[in-house]
Amino acid sequence: MRAFVAVDVTADGGAARAPAHLTLQFLGEITAEQERWTEPRLREVAVASRPFVLRLEGIGAFPSPARPRVVWIGVTQGRTEIEELAGRVRAALAPEFGTERERFVPHLTLARVRSPSDRRAAEELLAGIRPPPPTREVAVRELVLKESVLGPGGAVHRTVAAFPLGAPDRAA
Repeated sequence: MRAFVAVDVTADGGAARAPAHLTLQFLGEITAEQERWTEPRLREVAVASRPFVLRLEGIGAFPSPARPRVVWIGVTQGRTEIEELAGRVRAALAPEFGTERERFVPHLTLARVRSPSDRRAAEELLAGIRPPPPTREVAVRELVLKESVLGPGGAVHRTVAAFPLGAPDRAA
C-alpha cells in the first residue's frame, strides 16, 4: 500500500480525488506489517496532541514561484501546532521509516504543473491575475493514515485509519 500520514481539511474523511489533506509524512510503499507497526505509534501521538484550528490562506509554489511545479495554499493560524504535530509524527515513525531530509512546510497542494497550460494558470495565480481561493479555517481533530492509489486520472486517497487528537487510548 502506498501510504502517508495527514490531517484532513474537509469534513469528508473518505475517498477524494482532489487532495483534501495536509501531508505530515509520506511513507511510500508499506507492508501490512509496517501498517500494524505504524498505527499504535500514530495513536500515541494523537492522544498526546490537542485539537487546533488551521487557517488556510496565501499562495506559494515549490520549488519557487519563478519555477512552479506545485502551487499550494499556505497555513497561517495554527502553523506552530501543525509543525509540532508533524515533528511528533516524524519522530514516532523514524525507527521504521527513517528521518525526513526535507524541512516540513505546511501546505495544501492546489495544483501540479504538468503542462504549458498548467504553468500559465500557476503563473497567473502566483502573479495575482487570478484570485486565490478564499481563506478558510479548518478544525484539526484527528490524524489519518491514508492510502494513495495512483491511476490515469490522478491519485485517489482513502483513509485507512483515523486517530482522534486528545482522545483516550481505547486500545489500552
